[in-house]
Amino acid sequence: MKYICHNPAVALMDDLDQIFKRDDIRGLWPDVLNSEIAFLLGEALYELLLRRGLPGTLVLGHDARKGSYDLSLAFLRGFGGRGGSAQFLGLVSSEQLYYACGQYAQHYSAGVMITASHNPKEFNGMKFIHSGGLPFSREDLDALKTSLQEKFTPPEVLVIGEEFADHLLALAGFMQNTTCRPKVTAVIAAGNGVGAVAFAPLAERLKAWGFRFFFLDPEPDGDFPHGVPNPLMPEQIERLGHEVRRRKADLGIVFDGDADRAGFVDRNGREIIPSQVYALVAQQKLGQNQLNHPLLMRNLCSSQLLQDLFGESTSGVELLDTPVGHGQIKQLMRHPKFRKRILFAGEHSGHYFYPEFFSVDSGFLTALTLLAEVRRLKQQKIELPALLAGWRKTYQWSGEINYLLPDRTAVNAVLKKLDQHFGKLPDTRRQGIALDPDLGLFRVFELNGEYHPKSRDFPDLKIIWLSPGGKSGWWFVVRPSGNESKLRLNFESWNLKKADANIIMKEISSVLAQHQAQKTS
Repeated sequence: MKYICHNPAVALMDDLDQIFKRDDIRGLWPDVLNSEIAFLLGEALYELLLRRGLPGTLVLGHDARKGSYDLSLAFLRGFGGRGGSAQFLGLVSSEQLYYACGQYAQHYSAGVMITASHNPKEFNGMKFIHSGGLPFSREDLDALKTSLQEKFTPPEVLVIGEEFADHLLALAGFMQNTTCRPKVTAVIAAGNGVGAVAFAPLAERLKAWGFRFFFLDPEPDGDFPHGVPNPLMPEQIERLGHEVRRRKADLGIVFDGDADRAGFVDRNGREIIPSQVYALVAQQKLGQNQLNHPLLMRNLCSSQLLQDLFGESTSGVELLDTPVGHGQIKQLMRHPKFRKRILFAGEHSGHYFYPEFFSVDSGFLTALTLLAEVRRLKQQKIELPALLAGWRKTYQWSGEINYLLPDRTAVNAVLKKLDQHFGKLPDTRRQGIALDPDLGLFRVFELNGEYHPKSRDFPDLKIIWLSPGGKSGWWFVVRPSGNESKLRLNFESWNLKKADANIIMKEISSVLAQHQAQKTS
């Protein structure tokens, strides 16, 4: 099935005919009657008054509906932008608007009330009156409609899907090799975002290489009827996993709403956590690497797996820890100190960054890389779950857990308490975020002194414990939310008994509980 991206403005042209009723304007807000339409109607009304030799003066009020204030501002900007003069009454009844236009007829050529009267809440509208309170006639409304339709010219759409698909396939190396390969089947879960529409040209081309795709929730729908399109949400992973098993597919891919972030499940429907995805991509890229002393970047919530694979001096790779957040990573990738050596970067949230793709994130390139890996393994009679089995057994990640605290003061107190409680344990290391004066950017640093969460732009804290010899250990990261009194916790253990890992998690939870934290998700 091929999905074509339609310009919604074309459909809106048809809807505009329907908002002009017998006596006024009524339409769905903001699907049809939105701020852009209100702005253009403001321009149209001013021009109508001028054509009729009337002063460009207006009085306008609005009711209590959602959107009424925004529509008012947009209408006034359109009317005033052409040279009109308007008086804004704010929140009023229609009668008050009528009174102003009637009582002060010498001041106003027209009055506009932003309201949909008794219509359901999904609607909004406009009532128009002339100076003195006379309502607009059918001829008046038709003149406004004609002017609106002339003004509302849908922007020309530049269709780049085919070109984009060819570019990504070339970057992923598919264009160089057309040798027949084992067939690979994948399920693409778009979450009713743009993923299926954007991936469709790639799917068409990949058929030539033996790939077959099934789409789940492919139709773009801003109501997201199957839940928030987040590729790390357990319910999205579970739903994708069920479809992969039902289809007997080799891989499942789930995109977020704008399709720059990707999550994955194997043929058994089990999640491939982001650090495992990172490892698969990094290994493939290192196999094709031509850089001297290549650099990999990972944020501080990423698995110990990456340290064990790429962080040892014998690997020939430099592994650089970064703050959480795509903006921080993209700036570091572009810095003159790193940009000639950077091979790949990634986050635990499912963002993966490619220097060859403008040093930005690409869920699609990551998907192509994993599809190629599944095909390579099938050629060698190896199943991806078997390759992942060792990693899954060794490294146990909690996922991200959010704790709601009473206020920001409590957040800082918990951060401080966790540092005091765990940072002084034998064989532990402490990491935080600070500005690197040489780079002018934020970096992850070892903390050797006292930890002051209040003074940091990024008050993130990471505690790492390694057993003597470094064969087992655990770490946890706590990060404050930028908008809420909330702490985000990530915990991982490796080569550690489950009971021992549970003890550490209970200790962390007990510190949080002392400050009346509540687990939220």
